[in-house]
Amino acid sequence: MYGGVAVSALGCPDPFAEVPAHPCTLLADGPLTTTLRRAVRVGQRKGSRQRLRDALDRLPPAPTGDLLPGESSGASAFVGAPALAAVLRVATTNAPDDIAADYRQRFEEADARLDLIVRDRLWAAYRRLDERTGPARAEFSVREGLAGLGLCLLQRPGPDPLLANVVECFVELVLSGRGEPRPGWWVHDSPCHDLSERKEWPHGHADLSLPDGSAGILALLALARSQGVSVYGLDVAMRTVVEWYRAHQRTDETGYAWWPDVVTDPEPDSAPELHLRQANHSAPGWCGTLGIARSLQLAGIALGDDELCETAVDAACTALMRDTHEFFWGGLCHGPQGAALIAKRMFRDAGGPFSDAAVGELRTALDWKALPTTPRGGLLDGAVGVQVSQTPDKSETVLPSPGTAQWDSLLGVAAPRPASRAVPARPLLGESA
Repeated sequence: MYGGVAVSALGCPDPFAEVPAHPCTLLADGPLTTTLRRAVRVGQRKGSRQRLRDALDRLPPAPTGDLLPGESSGASAFVGAPALAAVLRVATTNAPDDIAADYRQRFEEADARLDLIVRDRLWAAYRRLDERTGPARAEFSVREGLAGLGLCLLQRPGPDPLLANVVECFVELVLSGRGEPRPGWWVHDSPCHDLSERKEWPHGHADLSLPDGSAGILALLALARSQGVSVYGLDVAMRTVVEWYRAHQRTDETGYAWWPDVVTDPEPDSAPELHLRQANHSAPGWCGTLGIARSLQLAGIALGDDELCETAVDAACTALMRDTHEFFWGGLCHGPQGAALIAKRMFRDAGGPFSDAAVGELRTALDWKALPTTPRGGLLDGAVGVQVSQTPDKSETVLPSPGTAQWDSLLGVAAPRPASRAVPARPLLGESA
């Protein structure tokens, strides 16, 4: 919450709030997070295959038949059949052949359910675009909406026609705001997760973060383009979002870039002290400056824009040198473990090390063993996120190795590199296989 020490983006849920019960969720500790943890450990050659099989047996099956009331609107990359499909993909990719074969059908059923949900959400998004009304954050965000579902589709090997449909929808969303004072992703409500403080946001807002805002849109478009997706207007849409970040870029006292979490006034120079919720007082994690910087780096790579890549890396280094003292929670969302994961990804793609000072600050933050995670938290803010991002002894942040499932691609920070035996993309209804 703004007005004290901010430890996360405005859209991050209260760490002590009750997470709605759901049999398939990655947002709270449960069967799905247990399976993910064990699947990642098997991929690291550090886990028990039998324990993975036991966890898989405890997962509920995906629904079949028509979509249930509320199923589509309540589903996301982290809840429901899409989350189940994502975890089963990690498990069947990392597991030995015999385990993968035993659970292949369950994976295919969940993956087919993902298709139904995505088509339903696309239909709703296009209907809103036709009506020319503003979107809700849950329509497009990584945490709740189509950007996260698109990242689930991105896990599939080869060109996926449904992913192209999602990218086309985002291109239309972005370009619908060209020439207007507010971008197409402007939300006419509060950015707080519980939609509180509505009176403080009479004109709505645009969220710039990766989990809840335009950085998530940009990450999906960039990753899709880098994976070979080509739709009309994609590059224009990506550059439109990039220009939004350039227009709202701020510099600190050393001259390095940072971005606000939220913009409440579409004119960036009219009254900056009134229209910004500043990210320089937040932890530099997935939901903060590092998430934004990674999205811009991915866009720079996809577009061949070296200057954009350099700006992104410089901003990440500055955030790590300046703001690691703001880490008060562990986890992937706004903890040092998420920052370390993104920093490693950025370092690998930049082809060179971050500054020694930035690496030193991050290492110090990771050494804070007492940082708590959200009680019974899930992948984003709980202990499971810490566990899958580190070696079993917690001595090192580790990226998924080649040939294993790139589980962090679900966060929009990495390109998936599925194993060769992964299930081929499913054709759209009415097409031949």
